Amino acid sequence: MLTKLFVGLTFFEDNHFAKKIQNFRGRYDEKVLTNPTVFMPIVAPFEIPVTSLESLETEIVEEMEAFFPDENESLTMGFTGLDVLTHSKKSLLYLHPNEMTDLEHCAEALAQICREHVELREHRPNMKDKSFLTIGRFQDPTALHGALAVAQREFMDCTALPVKGVCLFRKHNGVWFQQVDLHRFDQVDESQMYRPGSA
Repeated sequence: MLTKLFVGLTFFEDNHFAKKIQNFRGRYDEKVLTNPTVFMPIVAPFEIPVTSLESLETEIVEEMEAFFPDENESLTMGFTGLDVLTHSKKSLLYLHPNEMTDLEHCAEALAQICREHVELREHRPNMKDKSFLTIGRFQDPTALHGALAVAQREFMDCTALPVKGVCLFRKHNGVWFQQVDLHRFDQVDESQMYRPGSA
């Protein structure tokens, strides 16, 4: 029996920017009720046998500890702008993250671990998939156009989110659930977070 998974970042949500994102999602993201948490995939969805799940979790935790050995480490993800991805008449409006070399290398290593647990080629995660934070979903181009205009005003000065952790998500009855926290980061004081134009 196969189970569908992806690896993603979760964020602390008791800050101004996270609340702004959730407010926007409440208006423009139809999945805000089934996926209320702000998260950003870093390893695209893939399928593995349920019997491999425990082994996969152990390997990812060990890999995360190698990349982030400091238990008190904090991590902040900055966002630089908006973009749209359209596929099969559906469009995603998303925030584009800053490049973070360490995190990108970590995501590549995690994707490789996940690929090794997948039996069928078509169920393997694509390591070339771009990571982004979805804030709206649309099927109507007019609705997308209107929401994009609103987003350009509300997210004109994109800022940052403090990363809460790396989590393995699992799909059940069509809804993504947080299966297990693979690594936790410390909370960042909002006054210390990245600001556009700051050093």
